[in-house]
Amino acid sequence: MVTENTADRIKAGPTKSFFIDTLVKDIQLIPAVVDLIDNSVDGALRVRQHGGSFEDLYIRLVVKSDRFVIEDNCGGIPFKTARDYAFRFGRPEGTPTVNHSVGQFGVGMKRALFKLGTRFRIESVSDTHRFVVEVDVDEWKTDDEDWHFDWTELETLDPPPPAEERGTTITVRELHPSVSEDLGEAWFRSSLSQAISRSHRVNMADGLSITLNGVPLQFDLARLLTDADMSPGYSEHTFDGVSVRIYAGVGRSSPTEAGWYVFCNGRQVLGADRTALTGWGGKGGVNIPKFHNQYARFRGYAFFDADDASLLPWNTTKTGVDEDSDVYRTARVEMVRLMRPVISFLNQVDQEKDQIGSDDVGPLEEALGSAVETPLIEIASTAFTPPKPRKEKPSKGPALARIQYSRPKSLVIAARKALRATTYKEVGEKTFDYFIELEDIEGDDG
Repeated sequence: MVTENTADRIKAGPTKSFFIDTLVKDIQLIPAVVDLIDNSVDGALRVRQHGGSFEDLYIRLVVKSDRFVIEDNCGGIPFKTARDYAFRFGRPEGTPTVNHSVGQFGVGMKRALFKLGTRFRIESVSDTHRFVVEVDVDEWKTDDEDWHFDWTELETLDPPPPAEERGTTITVRELHPSVSEDLGEAWFRSSLSQAISRSHRVNMADGLSITLNGVPLQFDLARLLTDADMSPGYSEHTFDGVSVRIYAGVGRSSPTEAGWYVFCNGRQVLGADRTALTGWGGKGGVNIPKFHNQYARFRGYAFFDADDASLLPWNTTKTGVDEDSDVYRTARVEMVRLMRPVISFLNQVDQEKDQIGSDDVGPLEEALGSAVETPLIEIASTAFTPPKPRKEKPSKGPALARIQYSRPKSLVIAARKALRATTYKEVGEKTFDYFIELEDIEGDDG
């Protein structure tokens, strides 16, 4: 017979060591750091909750082999949020939300701190309170029954401090050996800078300043080529409470930058994707080929935005999309629809190149060369319109005719060297002139 004696109950709670080890294995070091930036961005969103730019708001990182520091002036952590929610493992019911949040899952800050080291300090100043929390992880995880953190310092602020003094500083010392080694390397700091610039270029474009070791991070605005004749594809929809904007067009030729870029609430979660996840390779029976370098000019951008961030199709590490999301699956159909005419056009450019030789510039490529990079915010077209080949100006001399033919490449290269020509087009012109001169041929107008 089972009794109600709780002393005889079976324990099934997790140990802190197991929980921490499992938690940090889900994420790499750079995404963990970017997660901390997400928390600061949410603070900035809270400060600018009624709209407006992020001008005068900053996030400053110090990345050294002996310490990691992230400091912001983004409003601080509200006292009630800190006491009841911010340090919980997960997002409990009733957690205050920030419209358009990028810190969705309630694990980012804790996971990042455990990933970085074994001792951390958090100091935050809001409009009502200043607090400090210091944690020695090795000491904290010895008691599996008590999952609380204690205030190291706590004070009520009256009157409220000036807005520019409200913010949060997180310092991590006693870094894990592998983390210390990485943070001390120039290549790691360079990779981290690039990851932050990619992930938060939308927020940086809105005025948010981010520095790493005192150096302001640069960012690239998303752009597509346009001209008087050429325009990208664009569509706008709302799926299950999520606003979706999709652009597809061409950019400068770069195999490493080609592909789809996916953003959730302004946070890039997928970059230069060239896989079935974004429709490449005929997934679902759609006639889109696998990526090849002839599509190095393709660029696609998909922006998913929602006040309720739980509706967005991202994964918990914000390093990819949830392919099973109904919102994403619906949007991908539209992404592929906008993608198809761009792929067809790039196939035409490639065929033109095959016909005239890789060293020559054909009419389509010439038209692309005269197009300009236009920020997405200035694009409002609905269907992709390819550029029109430039018409050759009428010659004042004799009427001209175009000659096209193919010969073995090795022989053409040998002829180019002998003729001291720089392009295949010039090889054709010089061999024709050589024949005319050798045979002493004259035209009707010659």
